[in-house]
Amino acid sequence: MISLMDDKPLIIPESKRWTGLKVYCYECGTTVFDICKKTGKPITQCKNGGKHIYKVYVHVPGTKNERRTKKLNTRDIKEAIKEAIEFSKDVKTGINQSPKEKKQNQEVKKKDYGPNKPFLLVHALARYVGWLNNEGVPAHMKKVRSREHTKDVERALKGLAECLRDSGYDLGTLTMDDINDDMVGQVFYYLEKRKLAARTFNKYLSYFTSFVSWYTDKYDYPIRNYFEKVKRRNLNPKPQSISYKEFKALLENVTPENGLKKYKDGVKPTRNLYRPWLADSFRLGLETGRRREEVINMKWNDIRDLDGIPYIIVEDFKVNRIQNRISEDEKKFIYIPMTESLGKLLQVLGQKEFAGTENYILAPGINISRKRVMADTLSRGFSHFYKQLGTGRKLTFKCLRKTYITNLEIFMGRGNTKSITGHSDDQVIERNYIDQTAIAKAAHGFKVFPNETERDHELHEIRDGQRQDIEPKRRDIE
Repeated sequence: MISLMDDKPLIIPESKRWTGLKVYCYECGTTVFDICKKTGKPITQCKNGGKHIYKVYVHVPGTKNERRTKKLNTRDIKEAIKEAIEFSKDVKTGINQSPKEKKQNQEVKKKDYGPNKPFLLVHALARYVGWLNNEGVPAHMKKVRSREHTKDVERALKGLAECLRDSGYDLGTLTMDDINDDMVGQVFYYLEKRKLAARTFNKYLSYFTSFVSWYTDKYDYPIRNYFEKVKRRNLNPKPQSISYKEFKALLENVTPENGLKKYKDGVKPTRNLYRPWLADSFRLGLETGRRREEVINMKWNDIRDLDGIPYIIVEDFKVNRIQNRISEDEKKFIYIPMTESLGKLLQVLGQKEFAGTENYILAPGINISRKRVMADTLSRGFSHFYKQLGTGRKLTFKCLRKTYITNLEIFMGRGNTKSITGHSDDQVIERNYIDQTAIAKAAHGFKVFPNETERDHELHEIRDGQRQDIEPKRRDIE
């Protein structure tokens, strides 16, 4: 029963107006605003203020005109706003709906989505994975993506579905319209519990954000992208290079007997990660500074000559995929200088025999599933054999590229390195590839005032010489 003790008219100030929150008058039988509908006078002069109540109207998601209402027992505007917010959340999340209402709501949503638009969240996720693999995508919209990337996105989306299921959501009825802040909060908590690295944490959120954006664009169905509101973590990359001593020990450690690795959970309990070409791949990666895929696909006819000076030309696979450069005229290529040590390595790998041919420089006998199998082996193999050195550091195959670029920076100076690596921004190089400890070591022996120091030394020698000349004369006088 609503208390009528307070006869003052209810008014919602401009600064406190909230979507769906209205003032209802039992005397007039309708909602009231600034003017009383019965007397035509300002609502502040209404004599029936005791019959005013706050009322909330909320639209039911997935329907065209259906709405739910609630009468509030409070006459405090602040409390009314709080109750309005809570009631709105309940309606949008389907809380307190009867089974009949839920079924009706689902049927309305299905009709609204149409026959070709995925209705359930899990169906939309499956459709998105297919789109990443260019399934049913028009020719002009197809995009080349690496298998590693699509698999990484697929794993993240599976994790999203598992998170929602474990949080109590029914994946059999959960629709795209049901995505809200509460749901994203559960996903955020799920990622936090996994204690992911900052880069991985941000990457997962970017996948989820891209998924919702794709759905909105693909089906012309506006949905608020709540994942965009999640604050990303600040990244603080600390590139690490490998020392000459470590690299030499690593190559010596790459043997068949050291290649055995045991797995607790896996298809095979034990695998041998040794490959005859693995050590050569590490050397080629270090001497060229290129990524796994580029190292794997270098061919002997990629070695060119300009005025008697040789170099290697390789395709920048990563940039070409991101920018969807398909034709040869559009593709970006990197020109690798032929250093003395790189030249010696190529001679060892068979340049005299294979020069100018279509054969691969690395492991020419492997052609089937080359990119997928060899790239995975490079990463696993490097981590496995390096870990056995017991340095306490966790270096990966990528450290070879960082070592190359760090030493190139020392040799060429800041601002010139990108002309060799192909980067467009010096900051990208400095933030992600330059090992600052290596830079500090290279500066060993540096003098802030080298000329002044030498002058002081010369003056010191002159003074010593003068003393030596004066001493014999002093003795003669005495």
